[in-house]
Amino acid sequence: MAKVAQRYIAWIERHVTAILIVSVLALVGATYLVMFRLPLQADFSYLLPKDAPSVRAAEELAGRMPQQDTMLMLIVAPTPVVRASATTQALAGLAQLDADLMDRVESDNADVRDFIAAHRHLFAPLGELEAARDALATHIATVKQRANPLFVDLDDADPAPSTAIDELRAKQRDASARLSKQAFVSADGLTQVIVLRTAFRATDVERDLRLMGALDTLAAQLQLAHPGTTIGFAGGPVVTVAEHGALTRGILLSTVITFVLVAFVLFAYLRSIRILALLTANIVVATVMAIGLASVTVGHLNAATAFLGAIIAGNGVNYGILLVARYLEERRTAEPRPALAAAVAGTLRPTLVASLGAAIAYAALGATQFRGFADFAWIGGLGMLVCWLCSFSLLPALILRFARARRREPAQAFGSFVVRVFGFRRPAAVCAIAGALTVGAGLVTWHYATHDPFEYDLTQLRSQAPDAIRARQWLAVSDETFGRGLAGLAGSTYVAVDRAEQLPHVVEVLRATAKREPIIGPIQSILDVVPADQPAKLAVLAELRAQIDEAAGFLEGTERDELLALRPSDDLTAITIDTLPSSIAAKLTERDGRRGLIVAVKPGGTFDERNGRDLIAFAGALREAPIHERVTIAGASVMFADVLTQIQKDGPLVTAIAIIGLVVMVVLVVGRSRRSVAVLAATGAGSLAMIAVCALAGLKINFLDFVALPITLGLGIDYAINIADRAATGDPLAALRSTGSSVVVCSLTTVIGYGSLLVSDNLAIRGFGLASLIGELTCLLAALVIVPAIIALPRVEGLTSTEADFRHSRSAAAGSSG
Repeated sequence: MAKVAQRYIAWIERHVTAILIVSVLALVGATYLVMFRLPLQADFSYLLPKDAPSVRAAEELAGRMPQQDTMLMLIVAPTPVVRASATTQALAGLAQLDADLMDRVESDNADVRDFIAAHRHLFAPLGELEAARDALATHIATVKQRANPLFVDLDDADPAPSTAIDELRAKQRDASARLSKQAFVSADGLTQVIVLRTAFRATDVERDLRLMGALDTLAAQLQLAHPGTTIGFAGGPVVTVAEHGALTRGILLSTVITFVLVAFVLFAYLRSIRILALLTANIVVATVMAIGLASVTVGHLNAATAFLGAIIAGNGVNYGILLVARYLEERRTAEPRPALAAAVAGTLRPTLVASLGAAIAYAALGATQFRGFADFAWIGGLGMLVCWLCSFSLLPALILRFARARRREPAQAFGSFVVRVFGFRRPAAVCAIAGALTVGAGLVTWHYATHDPFEYDLTQLRSQAPDAIRARQWLAVSDETFGRGLAGLAGSTYVAVDRAEQLPHVVEVLRATAKREPIIGPIQSILDVVPADQPAKLAVLAELRAQIDEAAGFLEGTERDELLALRPSDDLTAITIDTLPSSIAAKLTERDGRRGLIVAVKPGGTFDERNGRDLIAFAGALREAPIHERVTIAGASVMFADVLTQIQKDGPLVTAIAIIGLVVMVVLVVGRSRRSVAVLAATGAGSLAMIAVCALAGLKINFLDFVALPITLGLGIDYAINIADRAATGDPLAALRSTGSSVVVCSLTTVIGYGSLLVSDNLAIRGFGLASLIGELTCLLAALVIVPAIIALPRVEGLTSTEADFRHSRSAAAGSSG
């Protein structure tokens, strides 16, 4: 290895200029790809399992319905007059929006109310109309008999006809009262809601940003013109822009935090501005290239991969740190070229194993059905390899060109600290205690895994950005003032049929299910606006009309007026899809022109939209309804249920693939040696400790942080192999002082990378950062404690060891007996 390293460094020295030029060109090209060819998709649909039934159903439904989103504009004024004036100005401003932003605006449902009022008789059940007809016939006959001077009534009057007519009059009055109320103005007249239907799909971030910019300008104008008026927005585009802004701010902030703190730690360790600058240049080039490759491999960043830049930088800088630290150590007694060759020879294999381990851990995520984590696998896996390649190509070239002069060694304080804290003198006792703690961690892990460790509180997955919180507050105002679910913003689930003749049966089954399952609420379909039995109803209404006309001839006063108020109009005709008001028809019309084939199922009064268990119960009740027809069920509830089910399937699978891949890689590359045992034991112990700490801390698994364990396995290999490789060829305490201190610095940079995620406004991303941070620390402790202890154990018969392992074991045993 030493001779190969010398020839390699000689080759780099001859081609330094070419390597630097190629690196600069690669940086420029990657920067262009990141800035102009790598969009950020804030929509969490990019994280969903691609083959889950609910996801396929949502995609099918999206293909059937027009691509648009819905949002609310709320105007709260000090007086009804100011509210009306502000609404008029708002509608005028909304009318000026570009056609590619706004499809239609709804500020009043007068057309719907007028339509229902004109056809109100057709919405009454056929049985009630028949009962009213029969009651009226009886009532008319009774009145006629009593008007006959020769008629003598010997029986008590039957109150039933009068009661039936009174009930019909009461329902008429209630319906008139409801229809006279504006659905978009509060009872006190102070609050107006305007429903905005966008002209673009829900995930079109560019137009979301344009729309919200225009609406914010309009809101400022309204508040200026109407002092005391407050304007708020809720719904799709508001949430999308808030999530996008939170991700963008989070990326920027985490990048700045990572850069500043990592630079500080490295300077404190390396004590050289020049070396720090070279190391920084190397990791910047590697990280930008890694993210730039994403434009070719996956084509976008999503809510999970948006922060990979900080993670790649925090992990990928490790290889360069180990190489530079070893170079500065060798530089005490050698010239630049041989010192660099010795550093490469000493760090190439362990860092290669580390990078392969990280790449395997990331690649294991490719086995999941979650699209976002397949992207994670590509970007993270390739990123680790790119960082390793740059550390052993670009970084040596930078050192040979700009850092040939003798430099100070890395700060000894790090090494002294590591030896003082972790330099245990009794390896057997350390192994026994570590084994006992690992068993304990395993028991805690087993209890955690078998007692439903998943996160059901959906508030823990939301963004806490101020604009996202405001959007939720305004939605709460709408729910309290106008009722839950205005404009379909209550998280309805949709059941789509393929043929119109399926609809009555599906609606009947769903309503029967709602009676049994209180978690299911109102069922809404075209049958609510195109009533059934219309021919029969029209026939009964014709009889009622004739009866009322007959009775009006001999009734007088109030009784006659009340009866005439019940009279169906002469021009009453059946309601059809074609005669519906445009505001109703638009909501029922699919892309191909079909109408009325989608049923909306709203949650019941016991449903808590923030409780994942309620979402799962709602989805289960809906899916188990005995429809016995081919239908498409799509919505947030069934999607959450599928996501949780997929996590339960994919979590163990991804972890198993990562474990198998890492074990095979370590055995093949490191060999069947004591080092392999030490590396795998430390990695396993650190990973179990991570889960145990998360369990004891009360952390729950969500759809983001379930991938933290495979990544932690890769990190465990990274730290353990570097310490094991150095300890196996020398004194374990010396290995802790040199490589151990470098590993601690590497860990600090990774801690900073994961810690930077804690500034994210999104609680799910924070959870991922915290879980990964815990795994980072447990794996570091395991590597510093367990690896040197296993390497220093006396040789056990039957355990294959390398010659170097054997020599060191004898010396360690002799030292212990002394």
